[in-house]
This record gives sequence, C-alpha cells and structure tokens, in this order.
Amino acid sequence: MTLKLESESTTRVRIEAGGADALDNTILKASAELLRAQHQETDPRLPAEQLSKLIESLRVVNELTIELLRDISVDELMKFLMDKVFETLMPDRGVVLLRSRLTNELIPAVVRVAEGMSADDIRLSKTLVAQVVEKRNGLILAAPLENEGEVVGLIYVDSQVGHRSFEEADLRLLTSLANVAAAKIQNARLMAEAAEKKQMDREFALAREIQQRLLPESPPTIPGYELQGSNTASRQVSGDYFDFRARSDGKVYAAIADVCGKGVGPALLMASLQASFHAWADESVPVAEMTGRLSEAISRRTGPDRFITFFLVLLDPATGDVEYTNAGHNPGILLKCDGSLQELSSHGLPLALFPGKPYGSSRFTLGAGDLLCLYTDGVTEANSPDGTEFGFPRLKEFLGGQVGRMPLEIEDSLLKELEEHAQGEPFADDRTLVMIRRTPAA
Repeated sequence: MTLKLESESTTRVRIEAGGADALDNTILKASAELLRAQHQETDPRLPAEQLSKLIESLRVVNELTIELLRDISVDELMKFLMDKVFETLMPDRGVVLLRSRLTNELIPAVVRVAEGMSADDIRLSKTLVAQVVEKRNGLILAAPLENEGEVVGLIYVDSQVGHRSFEEADLRLLTSLANVAAAKIQNARLMAEAAEKKQMDREFALAREIQQRLLPESPPTIPGYELQGSNTASRQVSGDYFDFRARSDGKVYAAIADVCGKGVGPALLMASLQASFHAWADESVPVAEMTGRLSEAISRRTGPDRFITFFLVLLDPATGDVEYTNAGHNPGILLKCDGSLQELSSHGLPLALFPGKPYGSSRFTLGAGDLLCLYTDGVTEANSPDGTEFGFPRLKEFLGGQVGRMPLEIEDSLLKELEEHAQGEPFADDRTLVMIRRTPAA
C-alpha cells in the first residue's frame, strides 16, 4: 500500500503474511497488556528529569484532550496526534492505522517519517510484536486505539538503531494518547452513523410521500357502487400498487399489483408501472391486451430478477359486467350476496417474466349486493409470533361473514383482525386492498 506523505516522499505500510493469522488481535492488544503489567512509580521523590518528563506527558495528553472539544474531523485529529507523538517521543517513523467499518481491516490514516530519514517499508508482523512484548528492545512502540473495550485502530512508531531507545514511560504516554484519540474516533463514527441514518430517514420519508401521491387519494364516485382501496407499507416505501381509472366510454379500471422485493427498487418499479398504466388507460383495449402491453414495458425497464404480479379489472357500471386478467397475482375473491365465494384464478405469469406472451381473461357479472375483493400477499402471509400465517382459507372465512357491509367497514375489520393475529409481530410485507361492491337495489 503506497501513501503520499506531507514531505512529498513516499513510504509503504506493509502487513506481512506471517502465517494464516499474521495480523490478529495480538498486535492490537500487545501494548495494552504490557502497560497493565507495569506498575507506575509512586515514590514522590522522583528525579527532576523524570518529573519533568511526567509533566510534559500530562501537558501533551491535556492538549490532545482539548482537541476533542473542538469540532474537527478524525483526519485532522490523527495529524494532530502524530504531531504530538513526534514532538515528544521523537521517533524516526510513525503510522496510525484505523479499522475499517466495512471490511474490518486496518487501513493507514497517517504516515510520517522524520526529516532526513529514508522511506523504507514499515512492516507490522508477529515478529514485531514479539520484539515489543518479549525482548523489549526499546526501538519500537505500538499501542491500540482502544476505548471502552473496542479497538478502533493502532498507532506504531519506531526508531533506527543508534538514534534513540524508548522507555516504559514513553509507552504509557503513547497508550494514553491512543486512548484519548480512540474516544474521539468512536464518537465521530457514532455521530456520522446517526447523521447518515437521519438523512436516510428523510429520503425515505420523501420517497414515501411521493409514492403516496401516485396512489389514488380517494376512489371514484360511481352511482350504484362502493369502491375502496388502501396501502399499508411494512417499510418506509412500498412495492405494492393499486389504482382506479375511469375511461372515456364510462367503464372503470381497478388494478392491484405487487412488485417482487422490498425497498426503494420495487417502489421505483411501481412508479414505472403506474406511469405506463395511466398512459394507456384511456385507450379502449381489452384487459388482456393492456396487461400484455404493461408486461413488455416493464421488462424493458428492469432486470430478469424483477417481476410484478398484477390483477386488472374493467367494470361496466351500466350492466355490472366485469372483465379481468390475473397475471400471477393472488386469487381474487368474489363474495356473492348469498354468502357464497368464488375464486378468480390466474391467467398467466407475472408481468416482465415472459414479455410478448399473451394473457387470457375472464368475465362475470357483479350483482346487487356482490363484493369483489383483491389483496396482496402481505395480507395472507401476515405472521403470528409462532410463525403461523393468516392464510387464504382464513381470509375467505372472514369475507364470508361480511355480506351486506360496506367496503370501508370490511377493510377496517380486516386490518384489525390482522393486527390481532400478528400480536405485535412486525409485518414482513405490505398490505394492499381493493374492493368493489354493487349496492343492493333500493
């Protein structure tokens, strides 16, 4: 690894492969263990030189501590740390390595060599640790950047033979400086993580607001019918979609969809589906043809691992006739006024899986008092704490007891029943509902 120094010379920090675990926790703990093994001199009659050195050490630690109170970056603090180390310990070379939060590897943050020194490799290995811990040759110091038991990096300094040798007091000073710096690094990282999370939350909130505007604010008013739709996201943004769209010929589309996956990606694909659907909704084409068009359009905008289950309904309010295409979606449920149930099964694969493949369609008549219910799998797959799903049979059983009720009332009751089933267990998927009921004749 080659780094550019302030002196415009270059040096490398090399971590040698001294075995399968050449750089393990030993190098990070060695100096701390050595420090704990030593007993600080307690005799008040210290020689003047030792006393002077102790006062100087306290001054340096105090200066670094004051730096913590300033709003400076970790990079600036590391340079200041190295300034103080070279000012007081006068090593020939030094390096600060910080542990990456992503890879957990040690990465050089600051590298420095004394004026006039050659830019040889700085090598960290178990051999080095043995020299520090066992031989105590006085030419090398290394201390972990440790705070509250967490090691966030390492500071290393050395001196060439004949220049100077280090003492235990130097190690105590280096370790103290390392601990102070580690506190700042941890605090800076926590603040950065909090700021990043706050920014992400703001972006998700904005994405959710935009997405909600793509969904109908309220269903259209159609004499003789009651329409209801809702979307409850399990995360900040949803991969589910529902819509109502009146055509110029008086017929009305109702649609529901579930994009594969969760998060921002599916939400963007949902927006693409909405845009395509609205672009073609005014054309008087059969639902099977519309579904095929949407499948081809979505396939051009996504990869092979993305698809959308889709259920499209076209209602003729004048007659109650309904034409529908189910593209790999959950079976729709038709609740008749006599309490009987009819499942509306699939006509083909989800959108974008096999673009160009034609879809089929089916028809039925929505009689007075009949209710059509469409939903996404977040409803049927809602889990209880023991992992039991709400399930399709239970949904049918629930709907069987809703004859004569308004869609909004049914929706409220169903969402409440899902909450009772979950018993506080987080919902793993979005819950979206679309219902159309033909009101009974007066």
